[in-house]
Amino acid sequence: MENIVANKTVSRIALFGIAAPIFIVGAITMSAKPATAQGPLNQSLVIQVGKDLFYETDLSNPTGVACATCHDPSAGFSSPNSSANKNLGTMPGAVAGRFGNRKAPTVSYSSFIPVGPPKLDNTIGAFVGGMFYDGRANTLAIQAQGPFQNPNEMNNVVHNLGSPQMVVEALERGPNAAQFKQCYGANVFNQPVAPVFQLMVQSLAAYESSTQVSPFNSKYDMFLEGKARFTAQEIVGLQIFTGSLTGRAGGPASPINAQCSLCHALASSPGAGPDLFTDSHYVNVGIPKNLANPYYAMTNAVADPAGYNSLGSSYIDFGLAKTLYTTTAQLNADALQVKGCFKIPTLRNVDSRPYATFVKAYGHNGFFKSLQQVVHFYNTRNLTTKAGEVIDFTKANPYAGLKGQPLWPAPECVNNMLNPSGLKTGDGLHIGNIGLTAAQEADLVAFLQTLTDGFQATPSTP
Repeated sequence: MENIVANKTVSRIALFGIAAPIFIVGAITMSAKPATAQGPLNQSLVIQVGKDLFYETDLSNPTGVACATCHDPSAGFSSPNSSANKNLGTMPGAVAGRFGNRKAPTVSYSSFIPVGPPKLDNTIGAFVGGMFYDGRANTLAIQAQGPFQNPNEMNNVVHNLGSPQMVVEALERGPNAAQFKQCYGANVFNQPVAPVFQLMVQSLAAYESSTQVSPFNSKYDMFLEGKARFTAQEIVGLQIFTGSLTGRAGGPASPINAQCSLCHALASSPGAGPDLFTDSHYVNVGIPKNLANPYYAMTNAVADPAGYNSLGSSYIDFGLAKTLYTTTAQLNADALQVKGCFKIPTLRNVDSRPYATFVKAYGHNGFFKSLQQVVHFYNTRNLTTKAGEVIDFTKANPYAGLKGQPLWPAPECVNNMLNPSGLKTGDGLHIGNIGLTAAQEADLVAFLQTLTDGFQATPSTP
């Protein structure tokens, strides 16, 4: 490490030993046939159709909101609205005054998420699979149907029910109709609504599965290819992230292990697969309520009959539990122990932003406003202003008898939290009381910033 600090830069050879190939995701295979049955689809055109639909603002009701409104590449395919991220955490919908209950997730690398429905993986002891934070959509194409028909997003709703017909009619009269017919046949709009709507969402899924959305061209990827060097701080951050001096499982142990890669997983070895920085399972890390979210005040059933919040400020987002349980009794019993569990997001593009002062929101509800804040939360969730004092969330009243003030608001859902006691028990899950210094937190952030796509190597970089 002395040589690393002295040289300020380190090649990937010192960590991984060899360069790993880049794994590029291709377009999904399309099963739909064009209306004129003129042969196989032009996959490049399918992707282009999907991309144009992704940016089309005529598909909302009223017009003005596109998929890219909440998932812009300049912000890592998440919310490009710095003001909304900072002040609210969630994005406004097509109808003024309506907001979703969650932060817009990134679309990048979503094609690698295992398909649903969520299933218990006995190897890791957690549920895996499905789109959205709660796994309620099995595939990307099914996921793409949701925002169109959500009254608090694109609002294609008739009699309080989602209306694919409204979406298809908007497409037919919109700017991309001619290209859609070029791709799927001149008579495509003569078909019933359902198959046309399926072609739309499959096109979106094709674009979201393309290399345009998942290019694997961050500084980290260039580092693996030997086309970029990490700074000393980035190297230390990677070692803290993985707990390994080599940056891979099985290497010599790093003096500090934040255990990030237990959930934000890398491939077992270079060349074994793409490093996705998630294993896509569901966990509860104890994120507090985001009381700035306007959804808590959306209690007017007349103004928003299909999307209002009947519980007001008492609303609790139970995540995966709302997907797996069909009755209130099941939810209350929580036999599967999934209340408050949300899908672990990829960390790729976690700090992607259009300009330096741009504010990103983090967490499923947008509670956090910087990457530094997220890392500090993971490090100190169970701590107070009194040195050495640890909050034990397994107690009936975790805050009774505390001498210091909690560093964070109470978790929205205490059930099933990772390491609720905050103790270092040797179980490999020290979240909430990891013990990182401020400098080590900064090292982690520096490494995470290498995961932003679009890195351009300069002659002095390698």
